[in-house]
Amino acid sequence: MSMQALSSLKIVEWAEGVPGPYCGKLLADLGAEVTKVEMPGCGDRARKRGPFPDDIPHPERSGTFLYLNTNKLGVTLDVRSRTGAEVFKRLIEGADILIENHPPSDVARLGFSYENLKKVNPALVMTSITAFGQTGPYCDYSTCNLVSFHASGMAYINPSDGVDDIEQEPPLMGPANQGDLVAGLTGALTTMSAVFARRMTGLGQHVDLSQQEALVSMTRHQLGNYTVEQFPWLRAKEARRPGVSEVYRCSNGLVYLICNDERMWERWVEAMGNPEWAMTELFADRALRRENWDAGKAMVEEWTMERTVEEVVRLAEASRVPCKAINTVRESVHSELLADRGHFVDIHHGEAGNITYPGAPYKLSRTPWQVNRPAPLLGEHNEEVYCGRLGFTRQDLTVMRAQGVI
Repeated sequence: MSMQALSSLKIVEWAEGVPGPYCGKLLADLGAEVTKVEMPGCGDRARKRGPFPDDIPHPERSGTFLYLNTNKLGVTLDVRSRTGAEVFKRLIEGADILIENHPPSDVARLGFSYENLKKVNPALVMTSITAFGQTGPYCDYSTCNLVSFHASGMAYINPSDGVDDIEQEPPLMGPANQGDLVAGLTGALTTMSAVFARRMTGLGQHVDLSQQEALVSMTRHQLGNYTVEQFPWLRAKEARRPGVSEVYRCSNGLVYLICNDERMWERWVEAMGNPEWAMTELFADRALRRENWDAGKAMVEEWTMERTVEEVVRLAEASRVPCKAINTVRESVHSELLADRGHFVDIHHGEAGNITYPGAPYKLSRTPWQVNRPAPLLGEHNEEVYCGRLGFTRQDLTVMRAQGVI
């Protein structure tokens, strides 16, 4: 196991679901030692989420859990019990970072507020990822990806090609777990900012991350436009600015073509063989093309439908017009480019077997990303952590297990 960028950091992850564990995973993938704390018996709720092999639910075979928790150690601990709370504080004593995503009132009731934990470890960076932050009337509200997406306004501007009636037509949530992942990514970034600050002061701090605000920050250009025009232009079809930059169907798939200025348009018309329709007054300049683009798009698509994705992309690139194939998930997984970059990796898990995972989207030349271990089985590293690092005996573990502490 070679030295990695964050190999010196020790992290306790008391979080479940997606945002907190994704934050922890991003740091673990860079070499940080992340010890994941789960409730005995049930574990992280992500263990109940699919996909599962053969659609058979199993707490050790959840694709969601396996991906989010690669490279972590895993222990079980009931922090609600008196013994569990003391063990948890001992974990915090030796940690650089705590990642948690529980309601502030629950954290305070258990005695794990930042004010209490910094007495245990003044250098601790505590990252709290919650729905609406640590303060305000909604601070103890629970959330999920759906709630956060709508609370941020991000869903309101979707679909991005506009709707006819902005008051009546409902918004759409983005696919997958975009809201949760944005929160986790923002958490990793701000956590490391606090770690760098600690190098100067020697003191930790509390990172209070609102998932709603993390998503709001992703719609800044829309919010800025609204403050000027008082109109949600991206949502309203009437305000949309149509143009040549569109998705076009080909005989075997889809492409996205960007043709925003006059020179690009001229080169693209030439690539299409200078069709007569493109020479008419309807498409003489950018303003007219926008005004008449319903007809223009139909003519371009009639041309692309007679050709394959590969042919259209090749012609566009030869003409210096930006154009790229729109990959399906299957095409991404089997992409020659991603294969050449070594993006996907096979990881063996003791219960789930061999699974192909997305790797890191970056390459560090001196401290490379690597897979150090698969996602932990529930309580897999209890003995390693509690006996090997905290000094408990196996008999202590037997007693704590009998009491339901671990």
